[in-house]
Amino acid sequence: MPNTARRLILIAFLVAVITISLIAGYVYYLRANRVQLRIFAASSLANLYREYEMGFEREHNVEIILNLASSNNLREQVIDGQICDVFASASIADMDLLEHEGLIFQNRSRTFTHNYIAIATPADNPAKLQGLEDLVKKKVRIILADFKTPLGNYTSQVLSKIESSWGDHDSQYYQNSAMEKYRSKVLANVIAYESNAQQVVTKVMNGLADAGFVYLSDVAVKGLKLQAIAIPAELNVKTSYQIAVLSNAPQFHLALEFLDYVFSDEGKQLIRRWGFTEIETH
Repeated sequence: MPNTARRLILIAFLVAVITISLIAGYVYYLRANRVQLRIFAASSLANLYREYEMGFEREHNVEIILNLASSNNLREQVIDGQICDVFASASIADMDLLEHEGLIFQNRSRTFTHNYIAIATPADNPAKLQGLEDLVKKKVRIILADFKTPLGNYTSQVLSKIESSWGDHDSQYYQNSAMEKYRSKVLANVIAYESNAQQVVTKVMNGLADAGFVYLSDVAVKGLKLQAIAIPAELNVKTSYQIAVLSNAPQFHLALEFLDYVFSDEGKQLIRRWGFTEIETH
């Protein structure tokens, strides 16, 4: 091989090495200098917000730090002074408490999606549960979210609605004696109260209970891992998820951009993908 050709190959090799080194150095620089955006989100939003995390990070030089827990727990963390830029709550009440404390920017929170309650069973449904009436049978193992959590609160409302509608002799929708005192009968079968929605889903999915009250979105995305017992619309509750920027958010402007992303076409598409209900626009 002529010397000229060897020289050209060597130069090309050195240029390639230098280029790769520069690119690697630049990528390291970007990562080292990425700001952190801290987002507190209700545990039932876990799948959706991990998608938000990936989508937003693609467009911005930012590292999102997700803190997933029950909304009441997250609210307490914010009040205790934990650093937070964005709060996404499954409970309007928890958002209202932060607004009352002056911790929400301009006291302005926005509803970005809705959900409903469903009853989940393991995929093989070992207790052979088919309807609401089956939950009061003896030896049925039920898991609920703690009533202090949003899911637990919504579950409590559903149980009361079922009893007052299907279990009250004076109701035009009265079913039968099995539905009388429905709430207390179901609670008698509860074997555990969990601290957030995802713990209920996981334990039911793993067969540690015969049934659990969960969000409809959880059943929608778990496919063959869970079966669902539908709750009629008139007995169900429509839940609202709200999002807001914190008044003292360290990454205030970036937090506002994240909210724009949530309400963008891509953000709405992800909401549908993960089994949530879009907000109505007029």
